[in-house]
Amino acid sequence: MDINLDVPVYEVMSVPVITVDKKQNIYQAANLMCEKDIGAVVVIDNKKPVGILTERDILKRVVAKNLKPKDVLVEEVMSKNLITINKNATINEAAKIMTKHKVKRLPVVDDNGELVGIITQDDIVRVSPKIIEILQDYVKIYSEPTEYNKEGEVIYGICESCGAQGRVRYYQGKYLCEDCLEDYKD
Repeated sequence: MDINLDVPVYEVMSVPVITVDKKQNIYQAANLMCEKDIGAVVVIDNKKPVGILTERDILKRVVAKNLKPKDVLVEEVMSKNLITINKNATINEAAKIMTKHKVKRLPVVDDNGELVGIITQDDIVRVSPKIIEILQDYVKIYSEPTEYNKEGEVIYGICESCGAQGRVRYYQGKYLCEDCLEDYKD
């Protein structure tokens, strides 16, 4: 039996996405971000995502330059090279894109380029422990003793009791670190 851990982005993304029009001013956008308690808004033009405006954008391009937020348009400050991801991509792909481009948020689009959600590093971190638990359960259920997991065998791996990484010993159906092995034997 195979297990598929390729969780699609649409199962993890946040909806609805808080957006601003590119012709709005920074004052309006910043107030919306404060009201919604978020660190970024997706910038739209004719219902299509064209950029992202982050707290950092406002800080570096408005506050640090002592500009008046009511006099500056979102399109002048937003990050324009918008990187998006398709809703059917996996969260693993999303994490790779975020790492490669050094971004914390990815607007999620459908096959027509329409904005349908947003996925953040926090969204991925939130589901990662659940995926690891599923994988651990799968391994426990479907692993059968083989010539490799003989009683007393020592390997480099992860302790199935505490999660520590290092030398583990196979004992009564589990790989355990030395500390947990002592507790387990008592």
